[in-house]
Amino acid sequence: MATNKRPIRKNIAKISPAERKNYINAILKLNQKFFPGSKGDFRPKELGYKPPGHVSYWFKQDEIHQATHVHHGPAFLPWHRELCNRFEDMLQEIDPTVALHYWAWSTDPTASPDGKGGVVNLFASDIMGNSQGRVGAPFETFDNQGILEGSRDITKNAADPPAQITRDVQQGPPNILPDDEVLKTGEERPNSDHFALMRLQLEDSHDIVHGYIGGDLGNLHISFRDPFVFLLHSNVDRLWASWQLKKGQEWRLNPELVYGRESTTQAHGLDVGILTPLEPWAGIDAPGKEDNVLPARPWAPPENQMIIKNSKDISVVTPRQYDEYIILNP
Repeated sequence: MATNKRPIRKNIAKISPAERKNYINAILKLNQKFFPGSKGDFRPKELGYKPPGHVSYWFKQDEIHQATHVHHGPAFLPWHRELCNRFEDMLQEIDPTVALHYWAWSTDPTASPDGKGGVVNLFASDIMGNSQGRVGAPFETFDNQGILEGSRDITKNAADPPAQITRDVQQGPPNILPDDEVLKTGEERPNSDHFALMRLQLEDSHDIVHGYIGGDLGNLHISFRDPFVFLLHSNVDRLWASWQLKKGQEWRLNPELVYGRESTTQAHGLDVGILTPLEPWAGIDAPGKEDNVLPARPWAPPENQMIIKNSKDISVVTPRQYDEYIILNP
């Protein structure tokens, strides 16, 4: 089983109030820390796109997510793992004790079991904010108070806040397949088919849950404006990790075997394959990239801090550690 010295990612409903507070505070502080440059460096697409500087560490996630095209293709799981890992690294720059916790999406987020006989409403004002309408506290400073003027919805500049961040959470738990059924998809087929069939089913659940939370999360294009998105995606990554760590399936931790028949897929237009450089971190001049990637700093001029790797990199294939995995019987 994969291990490391980092704090373990845990079910956010089961951690202590102090741990939840530390997690929220770290996210809040990321919105007060900025990448180099000026937001005035920005130039929109119609004038020959140039990325802005002075984007907050928090809203860099939204900029990254909009810079590339990694849904409904082979690299969906590894690309989002890279995004989650990088975000966790940022959180730990703020507070080394904080991990990228997850919401177990088989539970109702307004009454998620705390492991002690009680439940936690994750949409409390001291946790993740409102379940309906504008997100509000504790993230009320993350948007433009509902005002369009000066928001990125008008300026298209990632250094500006969105007009508002919203949710429209449905009642009860999401209507999705049980996690173990999702992760067993395709197991009657040869090993080379396992990843492709499983990841299609897992992404389907992911899509349903985005719509279940609604608001900005209901729109994949802008979903990374809402801090709840990382609780959702940490759970996606936990489920993939559970699949990889199934007893007797050690090949699922091998970069040359884990992706099966999709191992040699490359970029075709906007489609992202396993051998496609992970963008925007690889830079828009990376050989084999998908079409129409937008540059994002500091992985573009003038900083030029590009790191070229693909989904087979050991740092991507090896999962970080979680408190609980989905138990998959042989």
